[in-house]
Amino acid sequence: MSGLNISFKISAIDDFSDTMKNLSSQTSKALDTAGTIGKGMTAAGIGMAAGLGLAVKTATDFESQISRVAAISGASASELDQLRQSAMELGAASSKSASEVAKGQEELAKLGMSTQEIISAMPGVISAAEASGSDMAQTAEVMASSLNIFGLEASESSRVADILAQSANNTAADITDLQFALKYAGPPAAALGVSMEETTAAIGLMTKQHWSVAEKSAA
Repeated sequence: MSGLNISFKISAIDDFSDTMKNLSSQTSKALDTAGTIGKGMTAAGIGMAAGLGLAVKTATDFESQISRVAAISGASASELDQLRQSAMELGAASSKSASEVAKGQEELAKLGMSTQEIISAMPGVISAAEASGSDMAQTAEVMASSLNIFGLEASESSRVADILAQSANNTAADITDLQFALKYAGPPAAALGVSMEETTAAIGLMTKQHWSVAEKSAA
């Protein structure tokens, strides 16, 4: 009888020990899981904070850029809202950001365009920049200069964009080549009644010839 009691007690103690071990193991796992979740939540919080900080900086940069456009163009509060709205819509509908669009607006404003002319010309500027892979600000400057040189309206910016893009893509002349060539060759060409299409085509041919001669000289 005494032996049975001892065996029963030993068995009970062993069962209790196993139970406590299991409980301890489960508790440890629960704590580890909680720690992992906590770390994950912390990482997520840091990521969200970083994303929020970037968004705030982007918005600040955009507003600063739009303010420069307004200051240069002399836009009223109402016109500033129009420029802002246009930049945001074009940024959402193209490969360019709203800030890049606003930078293009600034370049057009520097050349004396009014708010409505800027808004009208910007879709063409974006098209030319996307097609040629050129810098937005530089493309805006070349386009605005071309409009002025050939006496074209801002509403013809799409046509000018097509001319610049085709010249950059189909000839050896890129936007930079066109920018410098039009600066000197554009005014006399326009005065003689030569169209922008003919002028840029000639620039492309001369640029191609220049590079052919340079390659032969280097060979």
